[in-house]
Amino acid sequence: MRRILAVSIALLLASSIPLPSEAHPPFLPNIPDTWTKMFPAQLYPDFEYEGLTPSCAACPGCDPEYSFFVKGGKVNNVVVYFEGGGACWDSKNCLYAPTYSREATSIERFADTKDKGIFDTQNPKNPFKNWYFVYIPYCTGDVHWGAADHDYPDCLDAIPGVDSWTIRHRGFVNFQVVLKWMIDNFRLPFRIFVTGTSAGSYGAIMGFPHIKQAFPFSQVSVLGDAGNGVVDSYFQNNSIYNWNIQVPSWIPGFEGGYSPDMTIADVYGRIAAYYPWSKVAQYTTAWDWNQAFFYNVMVVIGKYSTWPFPDNCMPHPNEWNDYSGVWCDWHDQMLDFVYGVAENHRNYRYYIGAGDDHTIMGSKKFYEEDSAGISFLKWIKGMLNEPVWIPGNGLKWKNVECTDCQDPLSCE
Repeated sequence: MRRILAVSIALLLASSIPLPSEAHPPFLPNIPDTWTKMFPAQLYPDFEYEGLTPSCAACPGCDPEYSFFVKGGKVNNVVVYFEGGGACWDSKNCLYAPTYSREATSIERFADTKDKGIFDTQNPKNPFKNWYFVYIPYCTGDVHWGAADHDYPDCLDAIPGVDSWTIRHRGFVNFQVVLKWMIDNFRLPFRIFVTGTSAGSYGAIMGFPHIKQAFPFSQVSVLGDAGNGVVDSYFQNNSIYNWNIQVPSWIPGFEGGYSPDMTIADVYGRIAAYYPWSKVAQYTTAWDWNQAFFYNVMVVIGKYSTWPFPDNCMPHPNEWNDYSGVWCDWHDQMLDFVYGVAENHRNYRYYIGAGDDHTIMGSKKFYEEDSAGISFLKWIKGMLNEPVWIPGNGLKWKNVECTDCQDPLSCE
């Protein structure tokens, strides 16, 4: 009788314990090895962050549906990529002359990935060719940092029947639903490489701490491509708050949220200091035209948003496009930022290439760049493989800068 009772209890206990496949995601996720589109509204219909659901900007005439992409791999490593695509912070460039991607990327983007940098998984030189990929599209105008719906006045009466239009700056909301999917589908990746281009570089550095917290036992590193955060004072003190920027509040320096005196050097520096065993890096060309352009857009919008100009609504794209007047200033501030972070944080490195090209991670230049005296490809491999405690000028992963930077103009 006792034996029967013991067996019955054992069977009852066993039936209450979830099988490994139920308790945890599989060690290597069962994801197709081709690019697959994922819809948060179907995966997590009740998902909210700060009371907001995943969405694109919902600008006039735009499709607000948000989606992301994944691709299976052969090894237990993951690339998390934040897409770029401009930004907006005013009626002038959110409504009238948009300077941002307004709808989610389509699956056709991945129809041909030849010569597309890290996405060219058929290239034998690609260090990520066997990795899993998580691709986070960008369509919210907030560099993936936002969690706010902001009303922009239609003071030009360009939109029939309304006085204002609400732009959904929900980039961080979208990231959070992708992160939830990652947590549900990856058990313990060995390595996670977080990166992003242009606006996506800001998403990468601000998303990195959340990814590291979610996967504390993984080797997580981050590279920001072509996003050096040179901004003007009007944008920094006024416009940027339209986004309700989300920061890693557990990191010293971020407890009070985003503040007007916070620079991109502070963002990189504080995050690098908090995660000293993670590698943190930036790439840019010395004269990145697109970054200079957006710096100039900020300057011009700020000029026409303050006294003595009564015209607070009309965009001035012709002035936006002439960024020669701010190019030297952008260049100098970019250098100050990277030098400052590198001087104070041994786990941070920079690569400054020659010329004015914008971004590298998604282009064939990923395999060709060597203007700083070392192949960028070798530099990336050094970032992936060298121990983090090697000083900034050691072996392949070191701070490098072009000597002949192909200066487009003379700066005094």
